[in-house]
Amino acid sequence: MNRRRLVQVLLGTAMLPSYSAHALLLAGSGDLIMAIFPGTGAADIDLRSFKDYTHPLTAAIADKIGKKVYAESYRSFSLIKNVIDNARADVLFVPPTLAVNAMQHGYEPVVRVKDFLTGMLIKRKGETVTRIAMTGPDSWPGAMGLYLIAERKLGTPAMVETVKNQDAVVFLLKQGAVQAGVLGTKIANNMIATGQYEAWFPLTSTPGFTLLMHQKLMAKYAEPISQTMLSLSAPAINGLQTLIPATIKQFVPCGRQDYEILKKIAAVT
Repeated sequence: MNRRRLVQVLLGTAMLPSYSAHALLLAGSGDLIMAIFPGTGAADIDLRSFKDYTHPLTAAIADKIGKKVYAESYRSFSLIKNVIDNARADVLFVPPTLAVNAMQHGYEPVVRVKDFLTGMLIKRKGETVTRIAMTGPDSWPGAMGLYLIAERKLGTPAMVETVKNQDAVVFLLKQGAVQAGVLGTKIANNMIATGQYEAWFPLTSTPGFTLLMHQKLMAKYAEPISQTMLSLSAPAINGLQTLIPATIKQFVPCGRQDYEILKKIAAVT
């Protein structure tokens, strides 16, 4: 066992993302590294809990391919993009905006969540909108929010307040620092339920969270991993649903053609 894996075993959890050195299966070690980015709406979860939630998934894949599978959690766009750019993971499970980026760096989509991602631009009732909060353009809400504002001519770029995550969007709305915000549907509906906010415009729905594999591994591992994902057990699905604030009930096969709308949006935002 290499030193990195020994430390993982001693800690009983995945290593911190900053220690990720390379994709182990690509490097010929025989183990598979899966990098997971749960999105800007996800709650903070400690690494031990992350391992518990992802274990049914990694165990199912390991049983299918006969390799050890390690999941690593990433919450920073700069870190996950570094992983993608330098092929430091064998498999990715990421939001669609990162999936589009990964396709430019040697990764191919294998399966995606069946339900499309949805969200909305909400606003405080009875107030003129002069500031709009959203996550950065690397995120799905941020990319879709910028596209919506430009397409509907709802404001200027100077009106946009860019924040780290959707919790920050909610905070600014509650503080009255902004009058509108872009959120995933679940979080947006929670805000609307308070009676202080209303839906302004829906975001364009797109394919959601996607599992991608490095193209050098596709010939040997795409089919067995796809089969595993298409028939995941309830505990595996529930574990992912706990980590990720988008609806996850079932996976379906996918290809590059599913992401054309996101490529178009990325080109104009």
